[in-house]
Amino acid sequence: MEAVALAARNPGRDTARAMSQENVEQENVRVVLEGFARFNADEGGLGWRLQALPETMAAFSQPDWEYHTDSRDPDSAIHRGRDAVTRHFAGWLEAYPDLKTEPVEAKASGDKVFVWLRFSGHGAGSEVPIEMELAHVITLRDGKWARTVEYADKAQALEAAGLRE
Repeated sequence: MEAVALAARNPGRDTARAMSQENVEQENVRVVLEGFARFNADEGGLGWRLQALPETMAAFSQPDWEYHTDSRDPDSAIHRGRDAVTRHFAGWLEAYPDLKTEPVEAKASGDKVFVWLRFSGHGAGSEVPIEMELAHVITLRDGKWARTVEYADKAQALEAAGLRE
């Protein structure tokens, strides 16, 4: 009851709090999109990308970062720690040297960022193209990626992020 009375006396406070939350969410989306841009950077082919990967991961993730692959993935796993996630991503690049992860849609709810991604590239050696879409729900802590969960189902990912279509 006291909170209601306080809000009635100071309506600008709730507006400021909402704007502050919106600013945090915008910053979280910016950090996530910047991380994908850095992952996609290709200034010298596969060798350069593999060499730059640990530095990129360190810039954007917590040391205890967890990456959960979708449960329907044949290689479904939880990769714990920045080094394990970096090795997982290096495996992607070795299999698809020109792999790009293009954010199609991104929005935040608090510390969680929903990203609908389009993956594209060509198989190493075979040149067989790959193209697929899936979602990531990325939880940030102190401005860095702390947990990433893959979802093949967009609605499920939005719900996990606390969002709706």
